Amino acid sequence: MRSLIGASLLSAASALPLHLLPLLVAAVIAQGRLPVAQAGWVASACLLGQLVAAITLPLLGFTYVKRGHAAVCVAALLLALHGSNLPFAGSLLAAWFAVGLACGNLYFLATTTAAAAINKEAAFALRLCLSLIVSGLTIFALQLGLAFSNYAVLVIQLSVVFFILTLIGLWLYKPAAATAAENVQRVVPMHAQKVFHHGSAGLAVVFLLFLGQTGFWAYAVQTVQQRNVSLSNIAYAIAFSKIVAGVWLYRNSKYRAKTKFRANTVYDFLVPGAVLVIALLCMSLSRVAPAFMLGVLLWELSLNLLGARLQAAVVDDNPRQAGVWITAAVFLGACIGPALHGASINMRLGDLFVGYACLSALIPSLWFKLKR
Repeated sequence: MRSLIGASLLSAASALPLHLLPLLVAAVIAQGRLPVAQAGWVASACLLGQLVAAITLPLLGFTYVKRGHAAVCVAALLLALHGSNLPFAGSLLAAWFAVGLACGNLYFLATTTAAAAINKEAAFALRLCLSLIVSGLTIFALQLGLAFSNYAVLVIQLSVVFFILTLIGLWLYKPAAATAAENVQRVVPMHAQKVFHHGSAGLAVVFLLFLGQTGFWAYAVQTVQQRNVSLSNIAYAIAFSKIVAGVWLYRNSKYRAKTKFRANTVYDFLVPGAVLVIALLCMSLSRVAPAFMLGVLLWELSLNLLGARLQAAVVDDNPRQAGVWITAAVFLGACIGPALHGASINMRLGDLFVGYACLSALIPSLWFKLKR
């Protein structure tokens, strides 16, 4: 359990760029470092780095990440973050790619640790809960420190948060040699080889879900700012929503652990998917901070609940392959989403992308129904 908590804290650190995406994109646009259509490339550059790590590590045969490896990634992350302040052309995108590469290693560490757990859904839920609570508290702190009004200040304050989180995470994380690989092999069902196509389809569904949701999220703040909602109100709304969602998901995961709940009906995927659609529409149409906060809260609750159930179901279908490749599926979708949404805005087709984001929320329930 100690190692899982440590891995979850490292995951929380690695997920901060993802949680901060809309505020980061808005800050880049506000300071004129990139135009609106290209601002999403900052998010895509970071997520591309995470994708490269997610693909490379399984190809190299990694099934878990050692503490020394993680420590090197933390150092690289901090150096790259400060490098994004350099005035050279392309330094912003290159630096965030490097940040993503380091975060991808830490995210892979947490995902493989959760995938090797006996109760996978509970492990994925714990990782998500800590990420949400930590990101919410971080956004509160950064907004109080006026970090989003000055990119240089944002880098310094964010570096402090990264350092504290990763230091605690590295202290708690103590992987046993080959534990992940042994656990994954031990829980492989006898029919695993026969359902590889299910696991592969599941990975595609994970990709489609995160393409739509991350692409929408990257421009959520920029969109609502155009309706004259202040950035400070938006930041506090996001922070509050993430903390509430994290606490609720933690309590919900504890309840499911006691009752041994497993997502085994199509409604376990359809209900959070439908709520996710409502959340997307609420954020898209909101004109005041409270309405946007409600949308963010519903989005966080439904997406993380749906994501935890979907990832657990995909790993259960094919533990050998999906356990190490599911991170790549998440980040491939997350990498493409912001750039695609930015391009759609440039072509005045932003509403079309929002429509796809709503559709992507319902795809997991269709996959679960068909695979049965």
